[in-house]
Amino acid sequence: MTIPSCLSTLLRALRIEWRETRRTLFPPSWTEAGLFLFFFLLYGIIGYYMLFYTELIDVPNGGPGSYLGYDNLFHLHTRGGAFDVSHPFFSLFHLLKTLLIILLTSLFKEKTGGIICLVLMNLLITGGLVLIYRYLKQIVQVSTRRALLLTGFTGCFFTTVVLSFTTESYPFSFFLLVFSLLILSREYKLTGYIKGRTILFLSFLCGGITITNAAKPAMAVFLNKTPFLHKIRTGFKVMLPFVVCVAVIMGFYTLKAKLFAPEGPSPIETTQQLGQYFIHDETFSKQALIDFWGNTIMSTPLTQQQVGHEVVLRPSEYLHSWNNAVVVLLLVLVAASALLNLRNKYVQLLLMYLSIDFVIHFIIRYGMNEAILFGGHWMFAVPMLLGWLYNRLPVRMYRILDWTVIGFFVLTATMNTLEFMRLWEEVG
Repeated sequence: MTIPSCLSTLLRALRIEWRETRRTLFPPSWTEAGLFLFFFLLYGIIGYYMLFYTELIDVPNGGPGSYLGYDNLFHLHTRGGAFDVSHPFFSLFHLLKTLLIILLTSLFKEKTGGIICLVLMNLLITGGLVLIYRYLKQIVQVSTRRALLLTGFTGCFFTTVVLSFTTESYPFSFFLLVFSLLILSREYKLTGYIKGRTILFLSFLCGGITITNAAKPAMAVFLNKTPFLHKIRTGFKVMLPFVVCVAVIMGFYTLKAKLFAPEGPSPIETTQQLGQYFIHDETFSKQALIDFWGNTIMSTPLTQQQVGHEVVLRPSEYLHSWNNAVVVLLLVLVAASALLNLRNKYVQLLLMYLSIDFVIHFIIRYGMNEAILFGGHWMFAVPMLLGWLYNRLPVRMYRILDWTVIGFFVLTATMNTLEFMRLWEEVG
């Protein structure tokens, strides 16, 4: 095959993927448009209040770190170290941010960058919720009412609300992972096969924000009905360009650091500082259930806590036993759905996504003390698996599950709203 022929094939593949991407990004119904508008306005109000009426996003010197320990507005103006290494293509966001700030500085004099980032994070989380609704409708094929219920429940998660005003990589991951799941599931539903070019496109898209997320779309090759060795070869081919690209970028950052800041730590040396986030002590079991799972859904009062070398705001332990019971019940329902649908290819793909996070957090034991924001990598699985649970239950039990989800919805929305109100009164 000649070089012009290869180039033509590549451009055609990119055009096909872009056409599919464009079709996925725009709401096809008034229901989706209304859902998007509702959450966009809700999160916009919360984020605007956080930015202008509290000190949680832009904490003055001497404060307990910015919201949940993430220096949001600091990242607006500077990057470095592990932030660059962990997110090799994140500079595109900073380029966009810089151009928008230059363009809009004349219009907004106060916290211009904060407004821009709030809007972008809001768009990502709201868009991810709409894609969850579409997944429930198109792939799981639950009714519109149940899809709205499960999406609304997800929209009230503590992590979902927090990510809508947190300038970090997690809102990007939340949107892109749901996007990739929908694209892969829809392609498998239409053709019964996942194309290599689709996996390559989605691996770059997801891995460009968080490196480990690149492996999630790549695991879709195991859905194809091909010999095992063929799947391994295909996975190697589609991942090799990404691995090479990341290696080149990490090498570039390391060289740049040594040339322009020879006395400072290199990106590789800075990455080694992440060791403080590996949890191997006796608190692991509590963190696995309450911090990693429970507080991602339903928060408790935030208190100042020591994480690594920084004092940050983190949820305290649950005060009442019924909180633990609610957390455990939701976990049981989600796990039951996964077990009942093990033969379902779409659930298998979803569990493949979750397996990456399971290895990182439960085997390697990294990031349990950052679980609230790490939830952006996996919490979309909760409504999806609850949706698949409907497909495995007798019709007569649908009403029971409906009322159970409604109970979760009301309780989560109430508890998280009360916590935000309490927090605003304290720091407003």
